[in-house]
Amino acid sequence: SGHLTGVDYSSTSVEMSKETNYDSVKSGKTDIIEASVECLPFLDNSFDKIITVESFYFWPHPQENLKEVYRVLKTDGTFLLVADIYGKDGLDENIKKFNLYNPTPDEYKKLFENAGFIDVKVHIKEDDNWICIEGHK
Repeated sequence: SGHLTGVDYSSTSVEMSKETNYDSVKSGKTDIIEASVECLPFLDNSFDKIITVESFYFWPHPQENLKEVYRVLKTDGTFLLVADIYGKDGLDENIKKFNLYNPTPDEYKKLFENAGFIDVKVHIKEDDNWICIEGHK
């Protein structure tokens, strides 16, 4: 009964996602659009839940971009940021090579709080180096 909206900066990824999710897009259950996290093309308080997976390290202005996500999240909404890297010893080689933004768990928490999120929680799956930051509005 819900509706999904996918956003990607890459036109290639948008087209691939539309093909992969063809039935859901055709039925109107899913929209997939090309846009940047710098200026999301949605009204304030548009979404109940927002999730990003393995994209944060590429965001051009992480602190300001988190404020943009906060803007489009509804009151009482939840934002989850999932990444397979975080500032931790031993995870530096490709991060430095590709100049990826890679905060520590404490830095993630502060970024979320500075963007306005409340009840921020950091979940870590250390065996796989996954991190999930959960914030609420």
